Amino acid sequence: MRRIVVLGGGPAGLAVAFRRNENPAPGDDVLVLEEGPRAGGSLRTLREEGLVLEAGSHTLRETPAAARLLADLGLEDQVLPVDPKAPRWIVRGGKAHAIVPGPAGLLTTALSVGGKARLLREPFIPARPPERDDESVHDFFTRRFGPEAARDLAEPFAVGVWADDPRTLSTRSAFPALWEAEAKSGSVLKDFLAGRREGPAARTVGLAGGLGTVADRLVERSQRAGVRIELNAEVAAIEGPFDPSASDSVWKVQIADGTVYPADTLVSTLDARLLASLLGTRLPRSAARLSEVDAVRLAVVLVAFRPERPDGAPRGFGALFPRGEGFRTLGMLYASSLFPSRTPEGVAVVSAFLGGPLDPALPDRGEDELLALVESEVRRLHPAVGPRVYGRVLRWPNAFPRLPVGHHVTLDLLQRDLDGLNAGQERPCLVVTGSWRDGLGLGDRFTRADEIAASL
Repeated sequence: MRRIVVLGGGPAGLAVAFRRNENPAPGDDVLVLEEGPRAGGSLRTLREEGLVLEAGSHTLRETPAAARLLADLGLEDQVLPVDPKAPRWIVRGGKAHAIVPGPAGLLTTALSVGGKARLLREPFIPARPPERDDESVHDFFTRRFGPEAARDLAEPFAVGVWADDPRTLSTRSAFPALWEAEAKSGSVLKDFLAGRREGPAARTVGLAGGLGTVADRLVERSQRAGVRIELNAEVAAIEGPFDPSASDSVWKVQIADGTVYPADTLVSTLDARLLASLLGTRLPRSAARLSEVDAVRLAVVLVAFRPERPDGAPRGFGALFPRGEGFRTLGMLYASSLFPSRTPEGVAVVSAFLGGPLDPALPDRGEDELLALVESEVRRLHPAVGPRVYGRVLRWPNAFPRLPVGHHVTLDLLQRDLDGLNAGQERPCLVVTGSWRDGLGLGDRFTRADEIAASL
C-alpha cells in the first residue's frame, strides 16, 4: 500500500491525483488536501445573468498534456480556439496600437521608426557573456531590443503575464524560453524564426462552459475512481520523514482541525513561503530563500456593457498599458471577442486586472470604486461601449508568485534538498511543484502534473 497525499487542490494538484489514480497499484490511496472551501484554485468560472465569466485563468495554452487531459475528461467538444490572428493592443500616446502575432507584429505603430530600427538590429547584438546568469526583464529587453521596445512593448507584456515589476522580475525564471533562445541562437529573433519553421505554436483555447469545467470534471472523475478530496483542510504541521522500517508512514500531515493523515509520498503544490514554513528544517539549503518568495495581490474586475452600435464593442485579445499612459489597469482581456459564442448577442465583456507591486493598495479599494475605475478606463478606449449592465470584483491575495532576479538559485538549492530527501528510494517521498517553480500557464501545470504522476 502506498499513501500519496497531495497538498493543494488547484489545477496541478487535481491533475496529479487524476493521472496517478488512472493506473493505481493494489492498495494505493490518493488524498488531496485543499485549504479552501472549493477545489480548482485559479480554475474558477462564474455563471451569472446569462454570462460565462472567468474569475481566474481565462485561457489555456494547449500543450500536448493539456490536450490529452481535455480529451480524457470528455471536454473536447467544449474547446473554443482563440483566433490566432487576434491583435493585442498597446496603448501609447493615449491611442491603442495593434500588435498582431508573428513577424508582422514587429511593424506595429506602437513604436517609432527609430524604435523599430533598433528592434530589428537585435540579431546583430552580441549575446550575453557566460558569467551573466540572470537579468531583469527590463534590462534583458533593453539590451536586446532597445529602450523604446523594452518600455512600450516588452514591459507591458511582462506585466500582463506576471503582474509584476519588470525591473525586478527575472527573465531566466519568468520567461525561460527567451533566456534560452539567446543562449542557443545568440538572438531571440533568430531563434523565434527558426522555431516557426519547425511547426505551428500550440493553440490558445477556452471552454464553452468556462475553464472551471476542467476543475469540476477532475473532481468528479477522480472521486468516482476513489480519490479522496478534503476541503477546508488547511495544513498546520508536517512531521517526518521517518524511516519506513521503523514507522508506519514516512510523513504525518496534520490539518487545522487536528486530524492527522499518514503519507508515504507528499506532493506539494503549495506556495513557496508556506512550503518553507512547514518543512523548513527538512529543506536546509533552500528554506530561507523560499520564505522570501512573495506573491502578487490582484483584483479581477469583470464588467459587461451593451454597446451603442456593433463597432462599439472591444475587438481583439485585449489591451496592455505601458507605465506613464495614465491607466491604473494592468491589462484587459476582451472576453466577448475571444469567445463570442458564449456571450449573449449585443453584450461586450471585459476582464480587467488591478494591483500588483506597481499599485499594491488598489485591490483594497471598495467594489464600487474599482468598478467605476475600470468602467472609465474601458470608455477611454471604447467611447461607444454603451451602458454597463454587469459588474463584479474578485480579489486574489496570492494571485502569482514574484520571481526576482536570481530565483534560479533558490530552485537549484531546492533541487539539492529534494535529491537528498529522495536519495536511495525507488519512489520519491517528496515532490514539489508550483507556478513559482514549473511555470505559470495552465499548459505548463498540466505538463508537470503528468511527469509527477508518472514518477509516483
